[in-house]
Amino acid sequence: MHIETLLLSLDKGDCPSPFRTTLALMELLQRENAGLAEVAELIRLDPVLTAKIIQLANSILYRGSRPAVAIDAALLRIGLKVVVRLALGLSLAHEKVSVAAHFDLHRFWATAVLRAIAMQSLANRIGGWSAAEIFTLGLLCDIGSLLMACAAPEDTAAIARENLSPEILRQRETACFGFDHRQLSAALLRQWWLPDPMVLAVESEYRPSDPTTPLEQANRPHALRAIIEAGQYIADWIIAGQPSDTTAKLYSQIQSWWFSDTIFEAVVEEITAEWAAIADIFDQTVPDSALIKLEHFRQILMTARFHAAQDTPGPLLLIDAERSDRMLLTHLLEPAGYTVIQAASAEEAIGLVYQSTPRIILLNWTLPGMDGPDLCRRLRREFGPRLYILIHTTHDDVARAVAALEAGANDVLRWPFHSKEVVAKIAAATQMMAFMATLETSCEDLAKKNQTLQILACKDALTGLGNRRAADDFLAESWRQAVRHQHPLSCIILDIDYFKQINDTHGHDVGDRVLLALGQMLAHNSRAGDLATRIGGEEFLVICPHADLRNAFQLADRIRRETQCLAGDLPPITLSAGIAQMHAGMMDVEAMLRAADQALLIAKRQGRNRVVCATQRV
Repeated sequence: MHIETLLLSLDKGDCPSPFRTTLALMELLQRENAGLAEVAELIRLDPVLTAKIIQLANSILYRGSRPAVAIDAALLRIGLKVVVRLALGLSLAHEKVSVAAHFDLHRFWATAVLRAIAMQSLANRIGGWSAAEIFTLGLLCDIGSLLMACAAPEDTAAIARENLSPEILRQRETACFGFDHRQLSAALLRQWWLPDPMVLAVESEYRPSDPTTPLEQANRPHALRAIIEAGQYIADWIIAGQPSDTTAKLYSQIQSWWFSDTIFEAVVEEITAEWAAIADIFDQTVPDSALIKLEHFRQILMTARFHAAQDTPGPLLLIDAERSDRMLLTHLLEPAGYTVIQAASAEEAIGLVYQSTPRIILLNWTLPGMDGPDLCRRLRREFGPRLYILIHTTHDDVARAVAALEAGANDVLRWPFHSKEVVAKIAAATQMMAFMATLETSCEDLAKKNQTLQILACKDALTGLGNRRAADDFLAESWRQAVRHQHPLSCIILDIDYFKQINDTHGHDVGDRVLLALGQMLAHNSRAGDLATRIGGEEFLVICPHADLRNAFQLADRIRRETQCLAGDLPPITLSAGIAQMHAGMMDVEAMLRAADQALLIAKRQGRNRVVCATQRV
């Protein structure tokens, strides 16, 4: 098969393709004299696209001082080329397509949005890139995988079942189709007139260069490929079904990359701030568990930085718009043994806190753009109690001192000051920070132990799957999300046929091996967003967000068939399954579980080794 042959299927409606409005926009953009008025007129023909672009223009990615209320304002804010490419991504993400049963469409686009946000944040820190262009690249750089799953569902499903590494996967695709998903993605991006450096980055390999060479000095496709690799890894980590197992792996991975912990910490913070709003534009939901996971990892990074700074006294940060005042304090504090760094504005100060990890901050009440108490509140929001903040002011009144303390300052200093008072206050702050560091270490150890206990409390000891408690928590959250966003939700209850006979005939140790093998098979076959649990004895429950009855049936029947193929020293095994999908007539989660349980009973009565849906046979 040639790539050109597969690309022709875009026009036949078999695969995802841009909406007509988007195609017209892309063609219009190729004209040298294309203007804002023509682009705006075309976009207005599609009310949904118009609303989405205005929503995007007012998102945290592009938000201006005033809200954009018309498409013309949105175009001016974002730019013509960027709007057209974003429209391309929006139209593809919103198109309803039929894909192979193995392909998780919801996960594909959730990963694409997360990858785009992460890549944009990383690119911003390297410089020299259009943030919106990088976001579009992140959204579309793996579009070839989706096209393959639509155009050749059986072949891609067979390859997916082999569970290959990324490099071997591309080799298998090339052997099967004559090209791999990266090359197909690049061909699509070239057809859609994306810039050549982006196309080359998508189809190229990233080879880590000399770590002493800044990435911004590398050639553009190489730098973009590195950003794609990092963005993909971050997105996969966030969406992974077993977050507790991957935190240490991710931390080890970022330490081998070309950016620092502080950069990654800022990326995590941006994803946390932006994800929900951007996901909403693409009609996606953000699970609370993922946001909790992100915040947990940000805290790990911050703690690691502050602990690293404990061994040597960290710098003291002076924030003051007046250079003469900064120099006066520097000449006073450096002879007392303090390393002093300086900032003239609030934004410069925030950057230095991330880069240099000061533990003590002395700031002026009066600053350009943001006063001392406002900066203090922001520092507390982002760094919590890890900083000792001392605000100095020329006003000697109780109201101002109270305002500073209420904003989160630890102490207030009257200006002009007595040198001995300043040194004494800084010495007291140093002692307080040393005590805080010791307390943080103790709290961190306790938090790790609590996390281990929480993981154990939600895990089945034999199979390693979630237990009934994990199932109840995940079901409750999935139900809330499905009700709120009108997404489908299904569940599968599975039961091993004649399990008592297996125990009686072969012994409980063989019965345990059967349960373990089935648990491993469930974990391997479940979709990325699903949760497989053991809820008692030989009974298992798989919770499937974003899956309708047919999707759940395909998953359950695949599990049933693969159960019959379990090899080794195990006796023959079959299982029965009952499926139910959430619908308007169900008042709560229990109603859906009861429906699935009734379907399971029917499967048993009809002879076992079958799958039955609560409303109909599929």
